[in-house]
Amino acid sequence: MAGGTDGDGMRVHRRRLNLPRPAEPEVIVDGPAMPGEAEPLRYERGRGPLANDEVLANMRRRQRIKNAKVPADQHEDLTDRLPDIHGSKDPIALRLPTLLVEYLHLVALIEDLPLTAVFEAALMEKALSAPLRPDRAKERYFELADAMNVGRSHRGDSVSGLDLSRIREKAADLLAAIDELHGSDATVSSHRPDAAG
Repeated sequence: MAGGTDGDGMRVHRRRLNLPRPAEPEVIVDGPAMPGEAEPLRYERGRGPLANDEVLANMRRRQRIKNAKVPADQHEDLTDRLPDIHGSKDPIALRLPTLLVEYLHLVALIEDLPLTAVFEAALMEKALSAPLRPDRAKERYFELADAMNVGRSHRGDSVSGLDLSRIREKAADLLAAIDELHGSDATVSSHRPDAAG
């Protein structure tokens, strides 16, 4: 059933992303902490790209979680600065769709880059952009998957639609923020294009 489609033609395997992330472990901080160090940061409307202080605070929070799992004599010192992008590299294990991997192999070939550099460039773009609202992030994932899988022959139209959708969302967020600043009771509903538009 994971590969089937529902009544709207959407892939049934999409439901997997509706599962919540595992609960974040509690972090005990004795003394002052940076915002995001004791409690995980959550999405706030209108936020911009990640700030260095936010990334550093989350890095320290992750170090505290790791330290809590080992004896005190094995604790890492909490870092007070972010590592350089060209410094050490962390190994991570990911399972990626075969189609995506094949696309990236070809991108690497055409751009004359190692495959790792293609992955890093894509991830750096994501890391430097403003985080999406959680529900919008899931929508975006599915739109991109559809653009790769279902709409391969009409990729230009799909990508244009994605860009318009993102612009509409940002405009709705800006209008809502303006309403809040002016104390307006007006609500802004985000426009979602129908299948034809």
